[in-house]
Amino acid sequence: MQTNSFISNPITKVLVYANVFIAICALAQVLLTYVVFCIPVDFKNNSYLLFVFLSTYLQYNVQRGYLINANNVQTDRSQWLIKHKKKLLISIAASLIIVLFLCNSLSYTSIAIMVGAEVLSTLYYLPPFNLRKHGYIKPFLVSSIWVISCSLVPLIENNILTTNNMWFLLSQFFFITVLCLLFDLKDATEDFLNGVNTYANKFGEIKTKLFSFIILVLAGICFYLYTKNSTLLLFTGVLYTITAITIFISNEKKHSFYYYLWIDGLMLIQGAGFYILIKSNEGLLNNLLHNL
Repeated sequence: MQTNSFISNPITKVLVYANVFIAICALAQVLLTYVVFCIPVDFKNNSYLLFVFLSTYLQYNVQRGYLINANNVQTDRSQWLIKHKKKLLISIAASLIIVLFLCNSLSYTSIAIMVGAEVLSTLYYLPPFNLRKHGYIKPFLVSSIWVISCSLVPLIENNILTTNNMWFLLSQFFFITVLCLLFDLKDATEDFLNGVNTYANKFGEIKTKLFSFIILVLAGICFYLYTKNSTLLLFTGVLYTITAITIFISNEKKHSFYYYLWIDGLMLIQGAGFYILIKSNEGLLNNLLHNL
């Protein structure tokens, strides 16, 4: 009964259906990069936080709205989007204007990288390219866009992209790839009916989970190669353990909100956890500053 009440709650629907929650997760991922690399949150970097939040909100709403068709028009999500279409269009237009204005705070290199990422995001669902149909590369493509936007660009903008820091980028790439692979479990039947071969519908649930676990182990190895700090390793170990448990309890029968709030929410937990951990530990903060 409580679950049904939560699912039907208007605030929950705004968070999920209007893609506000995923935009918050993107914000948390940028903050994660800022706090790990002791990037000062000044006007320029604050502008980038807003840039990523609004870009994510914009891209996901355009994509999800575009994907409404005769096969899914009667779903709860599609009906909610149709009902709130005018408000969403106004918010999307406002977000686009602000995002374009915020580009003034980025270097030409970062703008070029972000434009490339946005083009890939658009080609992900736009015919005739529809990169989403290439199910085997889909998790890696989506993960790449997230890491570029939330981690790579902040490092470039602050001139701290080093060989060692690439291990952090790789660990994030593998971690987010795991989350994307789990989403394939949710969409296994739908993807199959749409002619999209994914790891989930081609190799089955068990093999997909095993593959996801292997990718998660690679994420852990890359993070260890990035830093030997015991506090950061302990927190990451706990987070990855929770993620491993999530891998093995996930299945197609789970409600979609489980994926949109819990699995996506692991990115929020990661960002918030690192932020609280580092900001509340002066010794750890000094250690990170020393290693830059």
